[in-house]
Amino acid sequence: MQCSARVASNGAILLGCNVAADGAAKRPLRVVTHAHQDHTRGLARSVKESLFIVATNYTFEVMDVLGLKVPVEKRMPLSYGQPFHFDGETITLVKARHIIGSAQVVVESRKGYYGYTGDFKMPGTKPLQGLDVLVIDATYGSPRLQRRWGEWDAIAALMEIIERFIGEGPVWIYGYHGKLQEVMAELRVRGISYEFLAEPVTVELARIASRFYGVDVEPLRVYTGGVVKDPVVVFVHMSRKKHYRRLPGIHVVLTGWELRAPAVLAGKRLINVSFSDHASFKEIIEYVDAARPRKVVVDATRGKDAWFTAKYIERILGIPAEAQPRDRESGNKEDADR
Repeated sequence: MQCSARVASNGAILLGCNVAADGAAKRPLRVVTHAHQDHTRGLARSVKESLFIVATNYTFEVMDVLGLKVPVEKRMPLSYGQPFHFDGETITLVKARHIIGSAQVVVESRKGYYGYTGDFKMPGTKPLQGLDVLVIDATYGSPRLQRRWGEWDAIAALMEIIERFIGEGPVWIYGYHGKLQEVMAELRVRGISYEFLAEPVTVELARIASRFYGVDVEPLRVYTGGVVKDPVVVFVHMSRKKHYRRLPGIHVVLTGWELRAPAVLAGKRLINVSFSDHASFKEIIEYVDAARPRKVVVDATRGKDAWFTAKYIERILGIPAEAQPRDRESGNKEDADR
């Protein structure tokens, strides 16, 4: 059991004998699948207790910008598909579509073949094959949380909002790091050419994202505060929404928890756009059906209705499954939306 795959009570994903992913544990290797807060918890402890912190180069770049400190001698940067051999186990990071540098984790040894999706969405995330145990993210873990439209509908709604309202002042877009930068790239690809403004950290991350996605997000400049009169799009971290909400312009919140429609009027000059960086319930099931592991463990520390996901997988796909840890049925909704 100790050298299989399971979810610890603090959210650490334990894979094989040596790896703890996205949470602290007394193991020699700590993997960070991506740089969101609910996946970097306990990092300072891991720096002290683990031999190496494993992540993609892009994730290390993002952590540096966010002030998440990992000493150079503790870093083990891996490219996608690059194996790292440690104490009889092979650790490999596989690309996941979520934010800049996101990765799935595979651990292979004589005792078994284990994998963890990290946060992901589809299409764009290749299901891991041939696993003895798959640990899967289930942020939207049941049909009651299923969006009835696609990602393109949300982007199209956002584009329409920008084109309709930008003549009346700036369009303010609120979201979490990673999601903001992905949306910048999506808008540029689809021909939105208005100048982007953002606070310094968001700008730094956007330029990293530009390399990661291969999309030029310029023109982009630092927003220094105050009223904006130009026809621009201003990207702001969700934690700063209250600070800027009263300023002139139309204000847009990017949230996967808006389940009514791709875009919904949520207040005076405030619109929710239903854009998520997590797999829908349907996509979670499609992933498991394509992967066909011998067993599925559903992460119950970060998502919603993990127990339902596990029962559905067992009854419909015929694959043994359980939600772990067993005393946790739902995670932190705010963190899960990142």
